[in-house]
Amino acid sequence: MPRARVNGIDLYYEIHGDGEPLLFISGLGGHLAEVPYLIESYSRHFRFVAFDGRGCGRSDKPDEDYSIPGYADDTAALLDALGIESATVYGSSMGGMVAQELALRHPARVRALILGCTTGGAGGVGPSAETLQKTIRNQSLSGDEALAAGWQLGYSPAYIARNYDALLERSRSASRFAAPRESYLRQVVAAARHDAYGRLGAITCPVMIIHGADDVMIPADNARMLKERIPHAELHSLEGTGHGYHREAQEQADALVIDFVSRHGRIAGRSASAAR
Repeated sequence: MPRARVNGIDLYYEIHGDGEPLLFISGLGGHLAEVPYLIESYSRHFRFVAFDGRGCGRSDKPDEDYSIPGYADDTAALLDALGIESATVYGSSMGGMVAQELALRHPARVRALILGCTTGGAGGVGPSAETLQKTIRNQSLSGDEALAAGWQLGYSPAYIARNYDALLERSRSASRFAAPRESYLRQVVAAARHDAYGRLGAITCPVMIIHGADDVMIPADNARMLKERIPHAELHSLEGTGHGYHREAQEQADALVIDFVSRHGRIAGRSASAAR
């Protein structure tokens, strides 16, 4: 398994494809086994780099506090270990928080920034009381029941109904690498402490914000607040989708990402049409 020694721990990573580097940072508890569809899509066009963060998947899970700045430093150190000077960085959910910190703490490493279904932190809009109650109830579930309950917070009922069997197969496979409860809770605390709103104006690289209009986990008002704080950013709201927009509306989301990376990457001669 490819692993890199980073800030005293080993991180599991994978690199697929060639060309412009696109670094993906997963969300809370996320790991590579959850996103084979992104690997398949983006590796056709770019050098797609993804990894299991501290406490996740096949990476080390140290018994210590985690933080969003710490995750950003881990990411910069991983780029060092892989010999990648800079990349377009795509952060999803908590990964978007890490991506913000990476751009603020290590601006030379970020050519362009994609913020997916995320928030700037403490000044943002939280989930509703109903969503919080569902999230808490889900913690008492196990097996397929827990997997299905999680989908309800990320996808529309119509999407779940159409893709139930495929979702179940993928979720069962990915659950082998689920974060232990202790590591997961450390990530929850790290995300809760994230607050970049007062510093977002310092991000000068090209930025694209993508958000599902019906997101109940991180409501879409957070995307509009990010846009207010990063005035030069593009904002794309995907109607009829929620927190899992990059799967439910993958064709639309992928087109946005491929076009953005092709416009703002450093490798010449790769237009959006050529990338497709």
